[in-house]
Amino acid sequence: MKKLLPSIPDKGVFIVAISQFGISFSMNFIMAFMPFYILKISPFELKETLIWTGLIMAATSATAAVMAPVWGGLANRIRPKLLYERAILSNGIIMVLFGFARNLYLLLFLRALLGLLGGASTVGLILISALSPKERLHKDISLFQIAMTAGQLIAPPIGAYMVTLAGYRASFVIASCLIFIFFTFCYVYVKDIPCPKVNPNPGKPLRKGIFWGWVLAAVATIHITYLPSILPHILENFQVQGAMALNSAGIIMMAYTVTAILGNYLINSFARRDNLRQVVMFIGLSAAFFQAAMYFGKDVFSFTVIRMLQTGVIAAVFPMILSIFAKGVGGGTLGFLNSARFAGNACGPLMATFIVAYSNLVTLYFIISGITLVALMAFLRAIKAVASVDQER
Repeated sequence: MKKLLPSIPDKGVFIVAISQFGISFSMNFIMAFMPFYILKISPFELKETLIWTGLIMAATSATAAVMAPVWGGLANRIRPKLLYERAILSNGIIMVLFGFARNLYLLLFLRALLGLLGGASTVGLILISALSPKERLHKDISLFQIAMTAGQLIAPPIGAYMVTLAGYRASFVIASCLIFIFFTFCYVYVKDIPCPKVNPNPGKPLRKGIFWGWVLAAVATIHITYLPSILPHILENFQVQGAMALNSAGIIMMAYTVTAILGNYLINSFARRDNLRQVVMFIGLSAAFFQAAMYFGKDVFSFTVIRMLQTGVIAAVFPMILSIFAKGVGGGTLGFLNSARFAGNACGPLMATFIVAYSNLVTLYFIISGITLVALMAFLRAIKAVASVDQER
């Protein structure tokens, strides 16, 4: 029995993961119908509306990418639990305002404001890194990400159904209420921790490794997040339109999120901390291959299967990158690494909509595959240099 105990996460890790599941569920509850909501209220033609869709869906992550290191830095001076609660509360307040935004300019402003004030995942990662022992940190960060991904899995089809049942405004209000419920859960059950210590001199190899880790994490996030904003266009190419397209979008998102959860869990469960570099190389190469192979998806079924394989491997990258650097660095560095997810969330839909608007899907698929290979090779060289410095010490 004692041999099994190290593999069991701390109770606090579960609590933080559950609260993050609630936030993720509420945020992704609206994502399946957000592009359709934009189409509904847009006064512009289809091409201009497509650009607006990319901007609006990217706005939250773009501003959050800038603010994530700031939130991490604040956790060096302010109790992380307090910051975590305030970030969740901000998400809930702004979410309800979405339902009353009747023009694209206000919707863009609210999405950007949500990114500025919401830092829940950054502070949540700080809580996880403090509660987890080093030998299982990548598994606990994986659990944290799985909780977020589970929210992404369950929420889109429910959100799409709720729109058809209650309308757009009521759906935004429901998402806000869910956030407030998990705010209460967090307030009652998440225990406090002291502010993390800061490494004042990380050294050049470590700084380079952190930078390329950020780049690879951002690219991995692009893999996962670029698709929803162009799903209406893809489904139209497959001759799927109207209410069927809305329901199909939710099902496709649910399907590839399932494999993201399974891949994240299985890869991080069997990976050992001493061979994380080799595992990152394998899953990075696999993700680049499946991304390019999406060109061969000629109908909804084959396209979805390839997409499921792609997300199944790439979802495991971020927990591994973060666990390599998480111990011994301050909240600002953790916030910087976490900002890669927000940057990827912003770049994904923005890149997808712009490239599709001015070129085609094939160009998009191969650009993402190419930048994946570049980022992967640079990261592997950087962490090899970090490991060499550590051995010399």
